[in-house]
Amino acid sequence: MPKISVFCSKGSTGKTPISMNMVYDREYNIATNEPYNVIEDLVEDNKMMVVGLNEEFPVLPKEIDIVFDLAGAISEDARSITSAVTQSDLVIVPINNEFKAIKAGLHSIAEVKKYNKNILVIATKLTKQKTDIFTDDWTQSKDFKHVEEAVHSIIDPSIKVLPLKLSTAFDSIFEAEKSIKQICNTDALLRHAFKLVNKQFDAIYSYIDKVV
Repeated sequence: MPKISVFCSKGSTGKTPISMNMVYDREYNIATNEPYNVIEDLVEDNKMMVVGLNEEFPVLPKEIDIVFDLAGAISEDARSITSAVTQSDLVIVPINNEFKAIKAGLHSIAEVKKYNKNILVIATKLTKQKTDIFTDDWTQSKDFKHVEEAVHSIIDPSIKVLPLKLSTAFDSIFEAEKSIKQICNTDALLRHAFKLVNKQFDAIYSYIDKVV
């Protein structure tokens, strides 16, 4: 059973929407180090765990599949983060194409690598620039290429980077209390609107299944 951490020291990069989409799609348990969070209103008590930033997550049995939705920055005192990434099979680092987000994301990757070298970067909040010429392949977007180049040139060229475009689908996860795929399966109009994001999540799941 997989254990996955979703972590970046920069806020608003998409950690919680990614985590919750996985929870709904794959029936994962969820853990967080944010005592006051939206997750508590969406997940049953017996499916979630909450600790403080300076508390350790317990080492969980292999049969428990869980996603750790992590806030804060790695430090000697941030035992919740280190205890989560150490026991995870994969650490997902979301980074959007904004100077502070890239800087924080690269620092987060460098810190995570001290504890876990199995890392997937998701380039989030991708938008089409005026000079972008492509259809559905968001790896061709300038936003994606900028994030990927920064990760590969500064940190490690072997780290996989996958795209995730900006979409209202992420708000819908919390409003509908369903994954994007579940929304697409029940709403014909949103199925069309969210089809690319749904496809991008399928690619993320395929990568997880391959490496975990």
